[in-house]
Amino acid sequence: MFVKNVALKNYLSYPELYTEFTEGINVLTGQNAVGKTNLAESIYYASVGKSARGLRDKELIHWGGDGNAEIHLTVQKKYAKHTIDIAIDKQGKKRIMIDRIPIVKMGELMGAVYVVYFSPGEMRLIKESPVDRRRFIDISLCQQDKIYFYTLVKYNQLLSQRNKLLKDYYNSPTLKSMSDIIVEKMCREQEYIIKKRKDFLSRLAPVADERHLILSGGKERLELTYESEEIDEKNIPESLKELYDKSFEKDKHLTYTTVGVHRDDLKIVAGGIDIRKYGSQGQQRTAALSLKLAETELFYRASGEYPVLILDDVMGELDETRQKALFAHLDGIQSIVTCTSFEKEVASSATIYEINDRKITRL
Repeated sequence: MFVKNVALKNYLSYPELYTEFTEGINVLTGQNAVGKTNLAESIYYASVGKSARGLRDKELIHWGGDGNAEIHLTVQKKYAKHTIDIAIDKQGKKRIMIDRIPIVKMGELMGAVYVVYFSPGEMRLIKESPVDRRRFIDISLCQQDKIYFYTLVKYNQLLSQRNKLLKDYYNSPTLKSMSDIIVEKMCREQEYIIKKRKDFLSRLAPVADERHLILSGGKERLELTYESEEIDEKNIPESLKELYDKSFEKDKHLTYTTVGVHRDDLKIVAGGIDIRKYGSQGQQRTAALSLKLAETELFYRASGEYPVLILDDVMGELDETRQKALFAHLDGIQSIVTCTSFEKEVASSATIYEINDRKITRL
C-alpha cells in the first residue's frame, strides 16, 4: 500500500499544494518551520481523522485563509485504488468522502489508509502517562479492526455516563442500582477490548524485541507486559463486575471510575530496567522507534500490505549507524521522512524533495 499523491488547500501553512510520492523512501527536506511536518501529518489525518499533534480540527485551517481546509489523497492498495477527500470548516466540522461517497461514521475511515507515525513527540509513549501507551495500542487496533473501534467508542461513552452518574447522584439511594446497569454493559464491552489488546501485545513483543536488538547494536533486549487488574481470563465480565462492586464506595467518594481498561498500562523494560521511569533518553527513543517498526510489521502480517511509515524529524535523534540500521528495514515500505538535511549515503534509493516558501520540489 502506498500514497500516490496528496493535495492540500487552506491547510495549516499551505494555501495550496500538490505532490506525488514514490512507493519507496520519500525524504522531505527544508529548514525548520517550512511545513514539512504539516504535509506529513496530513497523511496521518487522512488515516484516523485526527491530528497527530493534538491540534483541534478548526486549528488546521490555513492561518488567515478563507474557506475550508481540504485534504485530498489517493492511495494505491494491492487490489484497488481509493481517494479520500476531507473538508474542515471554521467551526471545526469535517466532511469526509471515500471514493466520492460521504461517510457517516468515523469508523468507516479506519483502514482506508494504514499509517504508522513517529516523531520526537512520540517519546511520550515511553516516558509520559499510561494514556499515551494505551493510545498507541488503541490507534493501531482501530485501524486494523473496526469492531474494536466501535467497541472502544461505546465503552468510553458508558464510562462517561457512569462518571457523570457518580457526580450528579452522589447522595441518591438509587446510585448503586443505576451504576450496576451501566457497569454490566461496561464489563461486556471490556471483554473484547482486553482480549484484543493482549493478543496485539503478544504479537508485537517479539517483533519489537528483534527491532530493538538491531537498533541498540545488540546491547539490549526489550520486554513488553500488559498491566491490568487481576481478573479471571475465562470469565472476564463477571470478574470485572466483582471489582466494580469492591470499588463502588471508593468510586463514589472520588466521583470517578477507578476500575477498567481506561486504567491499564504497558510496562516497557529494556536491559532489565523499567524505562518508563528509569530509562535514559537514548533508551526511551530507541524503544519508541522499535515499537513503531514492530507495529509496521504487524500491519503487514495482518493485511498483507505495509502501512505508510511517517518518520517526522527523527534523523537528528539517531547517529549514522542507527540511521543506516533503520533504513535497512524499510525495504518494501513507503516511508515519508522529514529532516533539515539528508545524506544519500544513508539510503541511496531515497527520493528527495525540498520544501521552501510553501512549495515542494523533487530534486
